[in-house]
Amino acid sequence: MTNQPSTPQFLFLFRHPVGVPDPSPEEMQKSFEKWMGWINGLKSSGACLASGRLTDEAHVLRGKRAPTTTDGPFVEGKEVIGGYLLVTAPDFAAANEMAAQCPGLEGIYSVEVRPIQSR
Repeated sequence: MTNQPSTPQFLFLFRHPVGVPDPSPEEMQKSFEKWMGWINGLKSSGACLASGRLTDEAHVLRGKRAPTTTDGPFVEGKEVIGGYLLVTAPDFAAANEMAAQCPGLEGIYSVEVRPIQSR
């Protein structure tokens, strides 16, 4: 059995600031439609392997040097991760080009693109 090279995978993490006023229902609907159009396009091309929104509830475990635990939501944070996509792309540059099309970049979101280390 030979090891076949796999297509690189990347994680897109969507961050937004805490404490920003909620958009109007009309703005939310328009934004939702843009997001779904972008995500569905990635899915139909085969680039998106998984996606999801994250809740505000969380629990952070810390190592021996910082033995405290914290339950969320984390109101002391300046931004939160609101969701993720797991995608495939030929390389890091292509993944960044994909992420640059995120509709959230028109507003308050940022997208962190992280390569997933292959074994």
